[in-house]
Amino acid sequence: MPRVDTTILKTRKYTVLLTLLLVSLVVETFNARGGWLLFSAAFGTVLIIAIWAVVFDQPRDRVRMGALLCVALIIFWLQLLTEARLDYALTIAEQAARSIFEAVAVYVILRDLLRDPSRGTENILGALCGYLIAGNVWASLNAIAYLLVPTAYNIDPAIMSQLPGWHARTALFTYYAFTQVVSIGYADVTPVTAPATTLSLFAALFGAFYMAVVVSLFINLAQSKQTRPPESQ
Repeated sequence: MPRVDTTILKTRKYTVLLTLLLVSLVVETFNARGGWLLFSAAFGTVLIIAIWAVVFDQPRDRVRMGALLCVALIIFWLQLLTEARLDYALTIAEQAARSIFEAVAVYVILRDLLRDPSRGTENILGALCGYLIAGNVWASLNAIAYLLVPTAYNIDPAIMSQLPGWHARTALFTYYAFTQVVSIGYADVTPVTAPATTLSLFAALFGAFYMAVVVSLFINLAQSKQTRPPESQ
C-alpha cells in the first residue's frame, strides 16, 4: 500500500485553515438570514476541529485543548437538540468554552510566529488565521455580554426581527466583532454601556496590536528576500 505524503499538508496547514475560516464567514452569512442551520452547525464543527488539528501540534496541548474542544462541541450540539428553555444556559456555556479554546489558539499562533519569524509566506497566512479566529473570540465574548446584559447593546429592531434564534444572533455578533477589531464601527449594533463598551475598547486595542504584528511579518518577509544570496548556477 503506497504511503500518503503529508509533507505538503504540514507545510501548507495555514493555507488550508485560512480557506476554511473564510468559507465559514460565507456560511454564517446565510445562517444569519435564517437558512442552512444544520449545515452551518456541521461546518462549524469541522472548522473548530481543524483549528485544533492545525494549531495545537504539541502532545500536551493537544490533550488539554482536545478535552475543552469536546466539552464545547457536546454543549453546542445539546443546544441544537434540546428544548428552548435550556437555550440560555447552554448558549452561555458553549460560548464560554469556545472563546477560551479559540483564545488559546490565537495565543499559540502568535507564540509560534514570534519564535520563528523566518517561515515566509506561511507565517503571514498563520497570522491571518489568528486574526480571523480572534474575531470569533470577540464575537463569543459579545454574545455572552449580550446574554447577561442585553441593555448594554443597541440593536436595530429591523435586524432583531430577522434573527429569531441564538444561532443567527451569534452570527450577527461575528460581524459586529470584526468591525470592532478594525475600529470602523457597525451602525446597526452599537455598545451603550459596560460591558459592551469595555469589550469594544479592548477589541480595538487588540486589532491595532495585531495589525502591527502582521505588518512586521510582511517587513521581515520582504527583508529576507532582499538579503537572500542568489542561487548558484
